[in-house]
Amino acid sequence: MERYDLLIKNGTLVLEDCCRQADLGIRDGKIAKIGCGPSDQAERVMDATGIHVFPGAIDTHCHTMDPGPLSFRENWASVSRAAASGGFTCLIDMPNIDPPIVNLETLEFKKETAGNASVVDFAFWGAGILRAASHVGELRRAGCAAFKAFTSDAGPSYPSLGNQEIVDMMEVVREAGGIMAFHAEDLEIVTELTRRAVEAGRSWNLRLHEQVRPYYAELQAIQSILLFAAHTGCPVHICHLSIPEGAQAVREARERGVDVTVESCAHYFLFNYEDQYNLGPFAKIMPPLRSRERSDRLWDYLKCGAIDYLGTDHGPYPEHEKMPADHNYWNSPGGAPSIDAAWPSMLDEAIHRRGMKPWEIARVTSLNAARRFGLYPQKGSIREGADADLALVNLDETWTYSAEHSLCKTKCPRYAYEGRSIQAKVTATLVRGTPVWENGQIRAESGYGRFVPSKTAGGEGK
Repeated sequence: MERYDLLIKNGTLVLEDCCRQADLGIRDGKIAKIGCGPSDQAERVMDATGIHVFPGAIDTHCHTMDPGPLSFRENWASVSRAAASGGFTCLIDMPNIDPPIVNLETLEFKKETAGNASVVDFAFWGAGILRAASHVGELRRAGCAAFKAFTSDAGPSYPSLGNQEIVDMMEVVREAGGIMAFHAEDLEIVTELTRRAVEAGRSWNLRLHEQVRPYYAELQAIQSILLFAAHTGCPVHICHLSIPEGAQAVREARERGVDVTVESCAHYFLFNYEDQYNLGPFAKIMPPLRSRERSDRLWDYLKCGAIDYLGTDHGPYPEHEKMPADHNYWNSPGGAPSIDAAWPSMLDEAIHRRGMKPWEIARVTSLNAARRFGLYPQKGSIREGADADLALVNLDETWTYSAEHSLCKTKCPRYAYEGRSIQAKVTATLVRGTPVWENGQIRAESGYGRFVPSKTAGGEGK
C-alpha cells in the first residue's frame, strides 16, 4: 500500500500521446504514480469522475505589466489568480515593462515582485534590445531562455531592431545558448500605410487596422527573421502568429534546417475583423485580427503541428484607455485581456468543433512550450517525477464568460470574450500538487508561485 498527499481518482488523464483512465498519486508536489492501486491511501482524495486531467497550461506570452508604472492595468496578484482560474499553472512573462529586463538587476526586481504575489509558477523572457546585448549571457545563466525583440514600433523604452541589428543580436543570443524571439511586423510597411491613412483623414476602424498592418507586413518580417536565423545559426521563435502564410514559411524553413518554432494565440483562431468589427478598439491588437478565411486556414497548421504553442498575449487595458476622449482610435493602445478565457475556449473549439484529441491540444498548450523553453520534464506533462501541475476540466460543462466575475483587474465587458458560451469548465488548478483554484475560489496565498529557470536553450523542442 502506498500513501500520497493527494490522490486524484477516476479521472481521464491527458498524457503526451493518449488519454488514459487512471488514478494519480501526488507526493511532495510531484506526480508519484500513474495508475495507483485500490488499497492506496492519501491525506486527501479528489474524485475526478467525468473530468479530464490535463497538464497545467503554460502561457508563453503574458504581459503582467508589473513592476512599473503600468501595473494599474494588471499586477502579479491579479494576473496569476486569473491565470489559475483559466487553467494556467506557469506564466512566461514578457520583458517589455518599465524598466525592461535588460540585466540581472531588472530581472531580480521582477522575480521579487512576482515571488511576493503570484499563486502560479513563472519564468521570464529577457529583453532582445541593443542595451541588453552585453548582459544576455548573465541573463541566460540566470534562467532566461529566450530574448524578445520587435521588428515594429514598441515605444521609446523598447526600441525595435533594424535588419543588421537583428543579425547582431542573434549572434549574441546564439553564443549565450538562448533563443531569439520576435514580434514580427515590418516597421517600414506599417509606418507608411498608417501615415497614408491618417493623412487622407480616414477614421480608424477594425478593417482599416488590418489594412495598415497587412498580412504581407507580417510575412515580410518572418521571412527576414528566417533568413537571418539560417545565416547565424541562432534558434528563433515567432510570437503571436496571425497568418497561415507565416506558418507555411516556418514549415518550409524547418525543412531547410532552420531552428524555429512558432506561437499563435487563441484570438487568431476564434475571432476575426469581420465578426468582431463592432467591438472597435476593444478588438485592436497587434498583429491585427485577420479575415474569417485566414483564421479558418490557420487551424490547419495548428492541427498538423506546424504551430508549436498557444500563448495568450494577455494585455489588458481599462475602458478609458481604449476610448480616448477625442475618439481618435488611431491612438488607442493595442491589446486585450484573455488569460482566464483563452485556454478553455480553445479546448472547446479544438475538441468539440475541430476534431482535435485532448492530448493534441495539450501539446500546444503545455508540452511543446516546456520542451522548447527548458522547463521539461519538470513542467508540461503528466509523467512520474514531474511537478504535479494539473488542470481538471469538465469538457461537458458549459459556462458563459463575464468580465464582471474575472479575477483580472480589468473588468470591462466590451472585449471579445464577453458573453461567450464555453463548453469546457476548469474545476480545479493544481500547482506542484496544491490546489490554487478549486470550485470557483482561489485557494493559495500570495507568493505560493515560484520562479522556474530555464535549464537548456531549446530544451527537447523541435
